Amino acid sequence: MNWREVPFARLLLPFVAGIFLAIYLPWHPPMWMIVTGLIIITSLLIYLNFTKNLWRLRWSYGAIASLFLIWLGWQITYLHNELNIPNHFQDKILKENTVVGTIRAIQPTSTGKARLQLRVAAISDSSSAFSVTYGNLLVYLDSTALDSLDYGDHISLIGNITSIERSKNPKAFDFEKYMHFKNMHYQAFVKSGEWKLISKANGWNAFLIADRLRDRCVAILQKHLPTNNELAVGSALILGYRDEITEEVRNAYANTGAMHVLAVSGLHVGFIYLGLSFLLGLIKSKNKYWKITKTILEILGIWAFALLTGASPSVLRAATMFSFIIAGKAIQRDANIYNTLAASAFFLLCINPYYIMDVGFQLSYLAVLGIVYFQPKIYKLIYIEYKIGDYIWKLMAVSLAAQISTLPISLYYFHQFPLYFWLSGLVVVPVAIVILCGGFLLFITDFIPGWSWLLGKTLYGIITIVNKTIFLIEQIPGNLLKGIWISFLAVLLLYFIIMTVIVAIETRRFRWVLAALSCLLLLSCSYVISQWKAHHQSLLTIYHVSKHTAIDYFDGRKLITLTDHDINKRAQTFASQNHQWYRKSDLPQSLELGDGFEIYRFGAIKIATVNNIVKSGYNKKIPVDYVLVRDNPSESLADLLQPFDCKHIILDASNSFRNIEQWRQECAEQGLLLYNVQEQGAFVLDLN
Repeated sequence: MNWREVPFARLLLPFVAGIFLAIYLPWHPPMWMIVTGLIIITSLLIYLNFTKNLWRLRWSYGAIASLFLIWLGWQITYLHNELNIPNHFQDKILKENTVVGTIRAIQPTSTGKARLQLRVAAISDSSSAFSVTYGNLLVYLDSTALDSLDYGDHISLIGNITSIERSKNPKAFDFEKYMHFKNMHYQAFVKSGEWKLISKANGWNAFLIADRLRDRCVAILQKHLPTNNELAVGSALILGYRDEITEEVRNAYANTGAMHVLAVSGLHVGFIYLGLSFLLGLIKSKNKYWKITKTILEILGIWAFALLTGASPSVLRAATMFSFIIAGKAIQRDANIYNTLAASAFFLLCINPYYIMDVGFQLSYLAVLGIVYFQPKIYKLIYIEYKIGDYIWKLMAVSLAAQISTLPISLYYFHQFPLYFWLSGLVVVPVAIVILCGGFLLFITDFIPGWSWLLGKTLYGIITIVNKTIFLIEQIPGNLLKGIWISFLAVLLLYFIIMTVIVAIETRRFRWVLAALSCLLLLSCSYVISQWKAHHQSLLTIYHVSKHTAIDYFDGRKLITLTDHDINKRAQTFASQNHQWYRKSDLPQSLELGDGFEIYRFGAIKIATVNNIVKSGYNKKIPVDYVLVRDNPSESLADLLQPFDCKHIILDASNSFRNIEQWRQECAEQGLLLYNVQEQGAFVLDLN
């Protein structure tokens, strides 16, 4: 492949480099420096234009263009960050604010509350006067808001605005980072009665219309899909509406490698494009304007579907790519698929540079690249004469190709690998076409009672069979490899291996095979070092688990876990599992903490845990290195520490803020060293 065939790829690389520079080096040059740089670049271009023997300096145009694109990516990313926009409400935050804004998204949380993304329009200041402002605010309301509020509604609320907190546990999911790349940095928890609706949404906003239409379509599915699992899969697959997905369904589809079907993506947009192309192709018209009309209708159709399904990054990528393909066909040009992908990425990143950090965006582009390049080569490896066998092999080749290109980054983000992804792909991909077409046909014919009833029953039966098949595949022994933890360096090495193998295939030069083997050797060394570290580690971690106590002691790969008797297992897993995988520990030996006080020896240190006053029974105090106060006892710190000789106190997240503040003062008075897990995050102590 010649670089000249993919000009947008050449533009995309420096542009993406500029985005990453802005993300990881958030310094922004002053305006005088920017203007000076632009003047220098312009002067160089003018000079080169009048230089003799210009062909010898042709590389300089590319170098200057690359520098400009790096600057452009940096500048767009800087300006996209809401915190860099003038008049952001961050400078007007008080202990309690009254906020007026417009709802941009609303969804239920696992705790039953309503979570809103609010576009702030005005905020009160210290004099109770409102000032016009700007910014995004994550708002948590009582569950009644789910029934009374919709996209585009204008509301006012009174609450304490705080920064979205970073993860307080090592290697756990970082919600602050996740929301940062959603361009949202502040949150407010609003009590019942502290908010009110100002006005309902109105007008012809495309997102508002799409949101209302999606609600109408979900209501139709609820009528025809009476059980929770079937409704969850149907609404997710057809509309990208994932609020109904249960933990059981999510785990089953994720563990079998079929989760991509429930996340509306390029697969679904491709089906919509093929359907529109087929239907519009039935109209045989020689009118000179019909070709233009058909092109416009196809583009509008796929973008309407993108809006209807929530306009996720993967859908936007697919809609943009198919728009380029449709436009290219209209002017009778067969665009290079790699150039089309690069052009769609460039276009989307100009709109929102933070898409580059979206997992769905990354996976969708990598999957398409893998399918385009590897699928034909894998398919040609085996020839099957019979049509059914050939069709099955084609589907398997697609799944294998997508896995090759997405495996490193999937392991990095999700730490698991479904071994039977090819089997679930044989089931869900073909049936997804039927479900998608059946769903849209049901929306169109819902007003016809007999027909909609029959179609609804058929759709319900198909989804039921798919779900049972997925649950059956999940039960196959050894279907999932879990707890795989690889570093970002390992991801880079794996992709470098894939790239060098591709270059070796294309150029047929052995030196690229040697390069791939060298990377494989480095990867093996990295693995050996990580295993050596795991076998020689000695570490104590006290996690931040709200209202509970959770302790892990890593002795080599051996793991001992101590928790209170009524701990929320889901919360414990969320807090500790990634860290356990990172430490490459074996299955934990679980122990339960008792009442009173207990003393544990971890390596060379001793820790006492205490949750109420207990007489030691000894004439002298017990020497320990740390005392962990847990379970929110009501006694003073002096009474709790009475049996111990210790200078280091740890307060975990099972204690209330009120008691912590009281004990903090006592520690200051008595000269004790205090570690507050509630505020400082997990307590991690290296015992080596």
